[in-house]
Amino acid sequence: MRMKLNRKCPACRVHLDFVEKKDGVYVLCRRCHTSVYMPAEAAAEYADDFPTMIELMTIELADMAKRRIKKRGIR
Repeated sequence: MRMKLNRKCPACRVHLDFVEKKDGVYVLCRRCHTSVYMPAEAAAEYADDFPTMIELMTIELADMAKRRIKKRGIR
């Protein structure tokens, strides 16, 4: 399953995608090729609170993007 989120990547401002696969779930930016992974077992714990899981994964992705921007001096 793949769906577009209403959140944007902090590095490139493109909408993020949520992808569910057998092994787990991902929040990813197609343009930056950056993603955050959560194993299926951990994601199952958030089955009742899906928005919280998305929020946590988006925050982690934003932190990764900020480190990437700082390291490469993009901005």
